[in-house]
Amino acid sequence: MRSALLPLALVLTLLVNAQNWALLNPAYRYNYSNDGTDTISNQIRVMHIDTLGVDSFRYELNLIGVVCDTCPASLGGPCDGCFVRVNQPQFLGYDCIRTGNNWTFNGMDTVLIRSDAEVGETWIFNTANAINATVDDAWSEDVFGVPDTLRRILLSDGDSILLSRSYGIVYFGIGGQHFDLIGVEGAGVGRLFPDLLDYFDYQVGDELTYGLSCTYQINPQGGSPYPSMRSHYWKAVITDRIETEDSVIYSTSVARTYPNLQWTSTYDCTWPMPTDQWFFGRTDIAADHPILSAYPGQVMDTSICWMQSIAMNRYIADFSTTSDGRACIRAQDLGMVGGNSTKTFNLTHEVTENTYPLNYFPFEVWYEQGIGLRSVVYIHNYPIGQRVDLVGAIVNGDTIIPPPSIDWDMSIEEESDPELQVFPNPASDFILLSSSVPGTTCSITDLQGRTIHQHRITSTNERIDVQALPQGVYVLVMDGIRPQRFLIAR
Repeated sequence: MRSALLPLALVLTLLVNAQNWALLNPAYRYNYSNDGTDTISNQIRVMHIDTLGVDSFRYELNLIGVVCDTCPASLGGPCDGCFVRVNQPQFLGYDCIRTGNNWTFNGMDTVLIRSDAEVGETWIFNTANAINATVDDAWSEDVFGVPDTLRRILLSDGDSILLSRSYGIVYFGIGGQHFDLIGVEGAGVGRLFPDLLDYFDYQVGDELTYGLSCTYQINPQGGSPYPSMRSHYWKAVITDRIETEDSVIYSTSVARTYPNLQWTSTYDCTWPMPTDQWFFGRTDIAADHPILSAYPGQVMDTSICWMQSIAMNRYIADFSTTSDGRACIRAQDLGMVGGNSTKTFNLTHEVTENTYPLNYFPFEVWYEQGIGLRSVVYIHNYPIGQRVDLVGAIVNGDTIIPPPSIDWDMSIEEESDPELQVFPNPASDFILLSSSVPGTTCSITDLQGRTIHQHRITSTNERIDVQALPQGVYVLVMDGIRPQRFLIAR
């Protein structure tokens, strides 16, 4: 095979300028929805171009990771269906061979689309499954507000495909699935992913409250090691905003529950907590927060926190939309391992080609458009690690996340390590108590001292379910132990 005989820039220029029924333009990224909404479920990108001859190219397409629900535990995993397959094709396949106006897509099946076929013309679409294709109609219609021409292809198995002269495949129905083109990056039309700075688009008066915590191990002389947590809360109110072409700088008024404690990174974490000024540059965001440039299903090997000792852990980027239209991107839930939900798998154990078992590694990275970081959790060696959670957000006058009731003049952080620790803090569904005494009873109260829940301890590392408790600040009370505050944030 002869590779890259023509300069890539020339190839891109020719294809950009010749949008005459081109099904793929390497300068574009095609956003599709598989459920009829404006949520992007798939993005098709050309990752590499090989020049095969005159007017003949091979386009390598972007691949994804998927959960393998049918993989049995006997392959070497923790349970049935607890596996991820990487380097998997999306609905258009692994690659496409273009020869003139013939487009051959190679995936689980090989299919041929003739973009220049006129109404009434028929050809073999899928040789292996004996499926024919026929152009049955063509008409003029606006696509993304621009005059265009469409061609409809009917397949002999009942599926159909719709082509656009300007934007390629605008509808692809095959095998009971359907994909609608809802936007084109590069052309700047339709539903697009947010600009990187859009994730951190705050206005004067916006208020953001973060819960920050770090869990580390205490090794008492003559005793058993146990985890200890340092946590505090950090509120920023936006007081001014300065924009440049590629950055935004905010002036902020900051309050902290433990003002003398400076938030420092234990494990190379680059999330910038607000101080007097808060800077976001497009280049820095792309480097420090790579998931914000990911496509749905992309296998990610890093986040804003990364430790080389566990560098083979991977997660999958998941894209969604809130009920009010804000984009969200986060690590995908992959399944349950040992009763715990997990988002990670490890590349050190390939049980069969491109297939890896899930592993329980507490991890989260989650961003929301206009709100920024919602949560990042990275555990070095469970439960040793750190996390940052957005626990309160008032944006553009709307209370997106009700801020917790916190006395900003009182420290939640203490210099000495208590005999009993509550973690995770903030919590969501449960809390764990370290060095607890079986047979004793603890109470959970609100900040007014009212008892909300009582629990009898049965182990030295007790788990207490708090799913029924609403978000807010609580106090764990136990005889002989200094009361411990903790926050429930979801």
